Amino acid sequence: MAQVLRLGSCVVEVREPPEPARRVLLLFPGWNYSRTRWCEASSVCNEALRRGYRLLLFEMGKSVYATQVFPETRPDWRGYPTLRTLLDTVFPELQRRRLLEKGKGYLLGLSTGGRGVVLILAHTGDFFAAGAALSGDFDPHLDPRDPLLTGWYGRYSQRWEEVDNPLRLSEKIQRPLFLAHGVADGVVPYQHSQRLYTHLRTHLPHLPVELRLEPRGAHDFAFWDKYGRLALDFFDRYE
Repeated sequence: MAQVLRLGSCVVEVREPPEPARRVLLLFPGWNYSRTRWCEASSVCNEALRRGYRLLLFEMGKSVYATQVFPETRPDWRGYPTLRTLLDTVFPELQRRRLLEKGKGYLLGLSTGGRGVVLILAHTGDFFAAGAALSGDFDPHLDPRDPLLTGWYGRYSQRWEEVDNPLRLSEKIQRPLFLAHGVADGVVPYQHSQRLYTHLRTHLPHLPVELRLEPRGAHDFAFWDKYGRLALDFFDRYE
């Protein structure tokens, strides 16, 4: 039986494995996907439960994991969770309820959820064990007209470089990271993951980071199912 919690502006669904959980998998969906989409459209949830993970499914709506709501943020998006919602409210409350503890949590996100994984890791030091970001957007300068970023941050400006820039903030990551992207992705260009990988190899040469590029991979659950399972294999190396 799933347990549904409302923590601030974020709804979190908790699913337990058949045996007592050894690890916790935090699943972040893509933009405007429901929290259950990972489980409905892929085999990742069932596989994670089989491996002994407690699942935490996050309802993020149209969030891009901004640290705050800005004056330029679209009014109809201002009620969605932000990065600070997770850091200041959600994660501490999950710890208080003993649903999450240091060194036992693994982050897996797709599309904007992948962006979120990188930003969370950049702000949480060594709290989480590892993360995986699939098909994420990390370099805001690749598309100055991106409607999701302009909807949250306003028109392309210096703010895009200085505030919530995943590429720049990735230099603070301390935990292993798995990246995967489809070269045929028509929604988020694979260069986002390629640039992040290159940036990390340059600035954090000792950080365990792996990049998988799928030549025919698209922005869909056929890709995310395959690489979500491979992310679980990656996590096994850092238990």
